[in-house]
Amino acid sequence: MTSGLTHRTAPEPLRRNRDYQVWWSGAAVSNIGSCLLATAVPLLVLETSGSAGRAGLAAGAAAMAKLLGSSPAGALVDRYPRRALLLVASALQFLAAVSLLAAAVRDHIGLAHLVTAAAVEGLGYSLHTATELPLLRRIVPEEQHRSALSREQSRKATAQLAGPPLGGLLFSWSPVAPFAAATLCFLGVTGAALALRAPLGPPVRDPAPRDVPRRTTPLAGLRHVRDSPFLRYMLVWFALVNGAFAGLGLLLVVLCHDRGAAAATVGLTQAIGSAGAVAGAWACERLTARMAGARLLGAASWMLVAGTVAMAVPLDVPLVGLAYAGALFLTPAVNVSFMEYMVRTVPEHLTGRISMTMMTAARSLNWLFAMTVGAMADRWGPLVPLFALAGLFLTLACAGHARGSVRVSADLGGL
Repeated sequence: MTSGLTHRTAPEPLRRNRDYQVWWSGAAVSNIGSCLLATAVPLLVLETSGSAGRAGLAAGAAAMAKLLGSSPAGALVDRYPRRALLLVASALQFLAAVSLLAAAVRDHIGLAHLVTAAAVEGLGYSLHTATELPLLRRIVPEEQHRSALSREQSRKATAQLAGPPLGGLLFSWSPVAPFAAATLCFLGVTGAALALRAPLGPPVRDPAPRDVPRRTTPLAGLRHVRDSPFLRYMLVWFALVNGAFAGLGLLLVVLCHDRGAAAATVGLTQAIGSAGAVAGAWACERLTARMAGARLLGAASWMLVAGTVAMAVPLDVPLVGLAYAGALFLTPAVNVSFMEYMVRTVPEHLTGRISMTMMTAARSLNWLFAMTVGAMADRWGPLVPLFALAGLFLTLACAGHARGSVRVSADLGGL
């Protein structure tokens, strides 16, 4: 008789993994809802007030909510039932969209209402995001993590590709339409949470040392990052790059608006830009298999410089989106390399806290960049903040080469 313990059967392909397909589909629909709001809210502000500063304020409120919600969300998913937390996240996003829909129907939408709704949706998004890595560890076998993480990037990039043009088209038809569509989209995570069969955790017992007070355990993720030179390096890189992206995305809308583009054309240009991330996401499994993580990080930094500078060239509006696409192309591969490192090295009972500690850093400057870029564009026009962002990307690229990426190579080189 042959023992069943002498060998391990190969896992089924991801396309046959029911739970992964359910999660991917529900999260994709919810991501489209977030993209619809991200397009419709600034368009509504520009349409009613013409102020890029107010549009930046609304975008900054969402970014601030995501920042403040990240660390608490990470602690929650490490301690409380993740299925219930997914339902709470979906409810927050749904309520935010419903409130905007009701206000749009009444044709009475104040800036304070927009800011509050954007903040509530941002909190729901943070809680949803915090579950992603812990949930993936539960429903995907270890040997398929790289492939699953690559598909997660494809899902987010595809939502960013589909959401903006859909939001622009719906807004051009009726200001109410994108908010109605977002309301339905935010039910996607609810459906996924109810349909998943696998236990989602967290582990029953928290293996934190007994001599560590329970109230301090949410800081375990921060302590882990503090003790890792590589994680500290990436914490700074993600904070600056993601903050700059918050400003760059707003500038893309402002540039298109200043050049006389209609709402539908603004959405199309955003879609062209997002196509760069989609193409990078589709290619990132091959890229991460063939390129060391440090090399990917350096190449991504220089593409950010080139793409941002190219956006300033006075070309047709859709070509501005093409320049934005070039800036985004390698970022999904950098994300996959980093997340695979996290899944491979971080204990499950700390996954939520550590991943959201990094996410908090990645979002820490988004609100500041969005508001500052909006104010600068109001005062000096969009080219001044655009070149300021290009200068920041150039500084990061040069700093990476000056440091030699030695510590980054040590950690990411084998991925």
